[in-house]
Amino acid sequence: MNKKFSIVAVLAVLAMVGAGCSGTTSDTNVSEDSGSAVESSNGAQGTLDGTWKITTATGDFASLNEGTKYIFAGDSLTTKLGIIETKGSITSKTDSEMTVQFEGMSNPSTFKYRFEGANLILEPGVSGQVFTLEKQ
Repeated sequence: MNKKFSIVAVLAVLAMVGAGCSGTTSDTNVSEDSGSAVESSNGAQGTLDGTWKITTATGDFASLNEGTKYIFAGDSLTTKLGIIETKGSITSKTDSEMTVQFEGMSNPSTFKYRFEGANLILEPGVSGQVFTLEKQ
């Protein structure tokens, strides 16, 4: 029963994030010289590259998102929770927002992001969720 609930819950979260983040499109491509480094509001440099893990989540189904890993490598993003892994390509990125096209999804997902100290704050699309991630 618990395994069935866990799998259904994870799939529901992935579907919700995919549906909730599909409200925008972009014609801008990530350029090689744009890099992944961005400047945070306090002037420190932060970089998306690497593995980040959601330590705190707020909004709908928040507890189901905790523990999810976001793995950034150049212009690719992989999310992983347990055995569920979703791969995507970052199709556009600014210093505060990125658009990701996940495999198997027809619409791209948009994420607002910022750095607060050593944490990465992600806000997926129009879902009303906010994720706090720590670098692993």
